[in-house]
Amino acid sequence: MKKIYLMVIAAAFTFGLTSCEDFLDSENYTEANTGNYPASPADLNKELSALYGVMNQYSTDPLQSPWFVNYIMSDDANGAGGTGDVESHAIGHLTANKEALFDNAWHNTYVGIARASAIIYAVDAFDWTGQEKTRNQLLGEAYFMRGLFYLWGVQFWGDIPAYWAAAAPDPCPQVSAEDVIMPHILADFVSAAELMSHGATTQGDGHATKGAAEGMLARAYMFYEGFYKKAGELATANLADVELPAQEGVTDPLSKQKVIDYLNDAINNGGYKLVEDFRLLWQYTNELTAPDYPFVKDLADAGKFWAGNGNSEEMFQVQFMNAGSWNGNIGMGFTNMASLYCGLRCDEDENKNKNGDAGEMPFGQGWGQGTINANLWDDWSNADPRKKATILDAPAELPSFVFTTSCSEDAGYYNKKWMPITCSGSSFDDFNKYYTWWGVYRNSKQIGAPNDNSFQGDHFCDIILLRLADVMLMHSELTGTPDQMNKVRARAGLPNITYSWQNIKDERRWELAGEGLRFNDLRRWSGKGGGETCEAAKALERQNGSRVNYTGRWTTMHHATSSWAKRYAETDGFIMIPPSQITITNDENVLKQNAGWGASVPDANMSGTPVY
Repeated sequence: MKKIYLMVIAAAFTFGLTSCEDFLDSENYTEANTGNYPASPADLNKELSALYGVMNQYSTDPLQSPWFVNYIMSDDANGAGGTGDVESHAIGHLTANKEALFDNAWHNTYVGIARASAIIYAVDAFDWTGQEKTRNQLLGEAYFMRGLFYLWGVQFWGDIPAYWAAAAPDPCPQVSAEDVIMPHILADFVSAAELMSHGATTQGDGHATKGAAEGMLARAYMFYEGFYKKAGELATANLADVELPAQEGVTDPLSKQKVIDYLNDAINNGGYKLVEDFRLLWQYTNELTAPDYPFVKDLADAGKFWAGNGNSEEMFQVQFMNAGSWNGNIGMGFTNMASLYCGLRCDEDENKNKNGDAGEMPFGQGWGQGTINANLWDDWSNADPRKKATILDAPAELPSFVFTTSCSEDAGYYNKKWMPITCSGSSFDDFNKYYTWWGVYRNSKQIGAPNDNSFQGDHFCDIILLRLADVMLMHSELTGTPDQMNKVRARAGLPNITYSWQNIKDERRWELAGEGLRFNDLRRWSGKGGGETCEAAKALERQNGSRVNYTGRWTTMHHATSSWAKRYAETDGFIMIPPSQITITNDENVLKQNAGWGASVPDANMSGTPVY
């Protein structure tokens, strides 16, 4: 079996860093400060571990994590879950059900920014003579993470408070995402790419790499040019060079050709490669499950199994370890909670039949949130093998699957990429024991102690934030050439096609479906201020009338307050700034609510889940 990474994240999340001022949150992030920490270069490595740990803090609540929120807001997925899961429905309908809906997302974003900045401004307090490569790698990783947290913040909220110093000023007002923050994000990724070296870290060890920085730079650049500059088709657009702020590693304005050069370097020199078969990216092909799952039995018969966490195609990811608990600051953030949320809807049908037993093997029970929208299934050709490798058609593949009396927005289509997986030997009589394949594996290898909650806690598959196929598709989209796109298609056994803007958009939809990237792809293809007729608004509006099961009966979806197109036009895809933060500042010149949100916008607020 491939090595399974359960203990890859250093347990250093309690060490002190900097704290942001109260305007960014209502409580202090940390206990120590830059006056007494870090005291040595070794402390910087502890801070770096704590910096990566912020992604696990997001993971404690998937409904406040960038990957899951963007997934549900897209036309890939429905909020779904149960009839009482108001939060997931609100996010899926681009509305809010409570003022605190995104409080933790805001908090974690600024924790990450503060921790990254602490490293950036402390690194040269120490003598690195003879260790310059180590210093540059550490600094490059900090720049990478600061750029990533700011990118998530801008994509969530747009104009936000921002600073590029050791600590936040007081006050720290909102600044223009387009004119100020995005160029700084691009600069951070350039600095990261220039400071880090290929092969400086072990692939899949959870650290950012030079190749990851180059890929994330392209993602940020394409969002900037597409959404903010409304460039349209990037391959043919005449794009002005972007002036970047001065910082280490940044020497020139950023051109489209320079971004393409970075992508070429990541593809050709980063040490990454596509896994042999698309299905091998996903944990249902693991060695314990694949022999009993007909869909992948051909792989098992050939002795080919899951490529594993940190595989050759993963370029950056959120990692997890065997430390999940409902107690503590991070607690269940050490397990992949998105997997639990995406499991087969728990509860029973009217005849007391339930999902998640041996009859549904290898797909496990969970909250049934983030179900695949029926339009994605209908739009996707059966000739593309990635369709059934990505989407579980539960009624067809699992004869004993049921629509429960509590289900909502469930068309019977589930996201195989994130679902919990079971295997022979799972404890279907006691979900608290060895229910998932991870639990069975851990038990057989005596890795860690059982957490007595396998159903909720034994989920350790990476959340892949960037993989080589995505980078290759960005290359084709920027260059207008089909070569890299066709390599991705060839892996799926599909014939070559010519480049066109529609072809590359379709290819991104199919290859990356269910990975949380679709929503911001739609936004950048539409441009800011696109209104109800832009591509994003029209794609989201197609959810209206799509078929769903509600409490055991078939019906169709409708928007909870107005329409998806109207809500997208009102918000431009930005989410609500936490009202608690606006209350803290109490000054619109420092922080004000985004357009389309607040008590004065009636269709922004959902009082309960939609009844279909």
